[in-house]
Parts: sequence; structure tokens; C-alpha cells
Amino acid sequence: MSLISRLIHAVQSWRRRGGGRKAAPRAGVSMEQLDHRQLLSVNFTGNVATDFPATSTPGVVVLPDNPSVIHPTIDASIAPIVKVSGFDINGLRVTYTPEDDTLSIGIEQPPSQQAGQPGPVIAGDSDNNGNDGTVNPAVTAIKGSSFKDFPDFGGSEFMGVFLDLKGTGFADVVAGYSLDDPRSPKQYQVAQAVVNTSLPPTTLPDFGTELPMFEGNVYKVNSPEHPNLEFSITHFSQLYLAETGQPLTPNTTFKLGAFAGSQDDPGIGEAFFPGQPVNIGKATPPPVTCPPVSPPVIINPHSNRHINTAHDTLIRASVFGSSGFNVANIDPNSVTLGGAHPVFSFDRFINSDEWPDATFVFRGTDVKLPPGWSEATLSGNLKDGTTFSSSVAVFNRDASFYSPADIAAQQQRQIARETKNNGFVILPPGSPAASTAAEQTPRTSPVAISIPLKDPAAAAAPLKVDMSTGVKAQSVGVKGAKADAPGPVVSIKRREAGGDAGGAETSTPQLSRKMQASLNKYVRQVGAVDVTSQPPSALGAS
Repeated sequence: MSLISRLIHAVQSWRRRGGGRKAAPRAGVSMEQLDHRQLLSVNFTGNVATDFPATSTPGVVVLPDNPSVIHPTIDASIAPIVKVSGFDINGLRVTYTPEDDTLSIGIEQPPSQQAGQPGPVIAGDSDNNGNDGTVNPAVTAIKGSSFKDFPDFGGSEFMGVFLDLKGTGFADVVAGYSLDDPRSPKQYQVAQAVVNTSLPPTTLPDFGTELPMFEGNVYKVNSPEHPNLEFSITHFSQLYLAETGQPLTPNTTFKLGAFAGSQDDPGIGEAFFPGQPVNIGKATPPPVTCPPVSPPVIINPHSNRHINTAHDTLIRASVFGSSGFNVANIDPNSVTLGGAHPVFSFDRFINSDEWPDATFVFRGTDVKLPPGWSEATLSGNLKDGTTFSSSVAVFNRDASFYSPADIAAQQQRQIARETKNNGFVILPPGSPAASTAAEQTPRTSPVAISIPLKDPAAAAAPLKVDMSTGVKAQSVGVKGAKADAPGPVVSIKRREAGGDAGGAETSTPQLSRKMQASLNKYVRQVGAVDVTSQPPSALGAS
């Protein structure tokens, strides 16, 4: 039976409705209210050395044992039994996380020195018998029933830290467990410090007005595997500002000390750890470097992820957009694949969702990847400086797969194809222009991108379609165009005098019928004229 069903049956069994049949109880349901001591920070395990590693520099400030520390004295009659008290303090560790404005503190205890208990003595275990709620019978036999060891800092037991925020040498704030907290069990608290400034600063401070808004998580369990007391002070910058009137900065330094003891363990003294300086900058971990954003990427999906880096064939790498990744924010000039930058890019919808995707086109010979199967990484920057990087497996056929004659023949075929189209790559409607003009190019009209040819002679008649919105229509010499009307520029380089391959002179380049028809349709759509009906001078030939 599900938990919800059990709850319903339990409620129905408590109350009988309007003469209806009383539901038979199926199972007892018990609920326990957790106090704040059980809602533990994931960073707290009761092991200060682990939770506050000394190697985290900056990030953790370690205040070690020193000659000024007052350790609890132990009566000679019980010293061989107790060895060290659970109220002893031999170090403090502190860290500050500005992301949640929390100061976390760990109190260290010395090794227990007891057989079978190699770790530290349990915090608050007065007689060091491995249980902070019981007394060793051998100690009771010597000290009598007046020697008590209360669980969870009960009775007159206390342990905590004090913070000298103003630099006066006296405590301003205390945190931990108070000697005279009337609650049972006692609660972890942050409070105003009560001190007698006429006495030496080594006098133990007391807990005054509680400050619950600054009380964070606390970890205290009765276990030799988790012996230390750890807790946190939340909204620490607000507390510091309220006490000092100054904002908390990385240069802020205050003093942190500690104290512990009990009035019900005759023969054992109290501990006092004098305040030592803590610099917030040194206690603050460096910012976490997030890994690059990794959007889904596909490379040459039409070729089953096979690419060719031996020839001038084009390689398409597409980045899928999503609700959390807008491909329009990619800086095309920063994108690389195998050390190469794209020759052009465009945005389009690929996978039929509501978010556009970006395609980057690379020249095969520019890409440097190992032969065969390997992980190809497409990376780049967003306009806000964020990086992205995604990898996908591809099969690369590089020059090692071909003979020199095969490579030369393929290059000639590629040049022939580009020469036939005058060096153009024609993109469909919805495809933007080259990456170098991505920010100026409308993304709703067809555009032709010129890719430099390897053979300079084949580029004698280049054709360029400039879709920049800032260009004036009159710059192409179109008759009747308004002087201020922005529009695309179509420029066709006139073939140099000297004739074509057959010796006949011509003033216009040789275009295929299909390309000529496409150009005619385009210029009609933008309100220009048919390129075949105007002399070259009217077209702004250059």
C-alpha cells in the first residue's frame, strides 16, 4: 500500500463521519519533527580535518594549537583513565562562502589516546569513554555520583566560539551551546556576547540576546567516527555590518576564539582558546570554474558523421539550440573545429523544435583531426564571454587514405565545380551570410557566399551578393532607385577584355541558365532590374 493510502486510512480511523462505517486501521503512521540540528549541511560530517581541509588555500583558515591556549586540567586521580577531556580544544578551522553569505566553523579536539579509539575524543565527552552521555564506572568509583556527563551539552556543559568583530579584544558575538540554556535538549544558538570588560580578555564570555536570524546548520553526534562539533553562521556580512557599521570585504579581519567546559565534572577544568585573526579573503574559496556549456552537436549527419580533411570538401557542424541555449548568442568568429574557423555559418531549424539551430561550415583541408574514428570538438564563445564545447565521434578520411594522384584529381574536380559556379556557395532562404557578416545580414532572404578558390585564375570573375542593410541602392547604379533606400548590392565583375575561351569578347560572365534565372528572380524580388536587360555600366560593374 502506498504512503498516501496509509495516510488516508489512518485519518479515517481517527474520525468517524456522519454515522458511516469506521475504517479499520491498516498501519500505524508516525511522523517525526526534525529540529534544525538534524537538517545538516552537506559539508558537515563531524570530521573537521576532512570538511575543512588545510590544503584548501585560500578557502580555509586554520587556527592551530599554541602556547596561549588554556587546556582543561585533569585531576591526577583520574588522569590515567580520562587521558584527555572532550572539552579540550586544540584547533579551529573556518571558511566563508560569499555565495550564501555563510561563515562555517569547526572545533577540533585532540586524539582520545584510548585503546580502540584512534580518532579525536568526542566533543563534550567529559570522561573520554567513547560516549558523551555516560560516565566510566572507574571514574564514578573515584569521583562519586557528582561526576556527570550529559548528552548533547546538557546540564551545565557548554562549547562554542566567540568573534571579536570590532577589534577591541573582547567578544562581540558567540555561537554554540550555552551553559544556561533552559531548553531541553539545548539548542545551537548565535547570540550577543556578554563580557565584563573590566576583566582580562581571557574571561569566558556568556550568551546574551539570541540572534536566531544568523543561526545556520550544526553537526553534533555521539560517535567516535564523527567526533567534532561543526556549525555555521548565516548572513554573516549582515551580522558584521550590524556589529561594526562597516561592510564586509575580502580585506576584513576579525578574531575568532573558542571555549568549552562543564560545572558537573569535578577534577576536569575548562578550555579557552584565545582569539586569533581570520582574514575573510583567505577564508574564501576561489570561484568555482564551471565547465563549458555543452549543447548537442552533429557533424556531417548526411554522411553518417564521415568527414574528409584531404580535400576541399565542406564539413557541416550544427549546434542545436534549446530553451537554455540561444545559438544567436554564439560569436561565429570564435568557433573552431580541429583548429579551423568556419568559412561561413547560418541559423536554421534542424530538429523541428521551437528553437533555431546554428550550422557552421568548414573547409575540409583546414580541419586537423586524426585519421579514422576520433572525438571532434566544436568549441567557441558566446557574446557574454561564456564558453561552450561539445564533442562528437566522427570518421575522418585524411590524406593517408589517398594516393597523391587521388588527392590531385579531387582538387581539380573541386576547382572545376567552384569555377562552374563562379566560386559561389548558394544558400537557401532562411540561411544567413558568412560568419564575418553575421551581425549585419538579414536571415530571411537567399544569399550567395563567395569562398576563395585555391586557383587564382578561377576567380577571375567573382560574384558577390552583399546583404548588408546599410548599403544604399544607388551604389549599384540601378535606375530609378531612391537615394536613401537601403537595399542589397549585387555586383558582377565584368570579364576583362580579351574574349572568352573562344576568342569572342563579352562584357558579362558566363552563367548557367539555372543560376541566371535565380539571379533574375532575386533582383526582381528586391525591386531591382533584370541583370540581362541592363548594360554592365548600369549594374555598377567593377
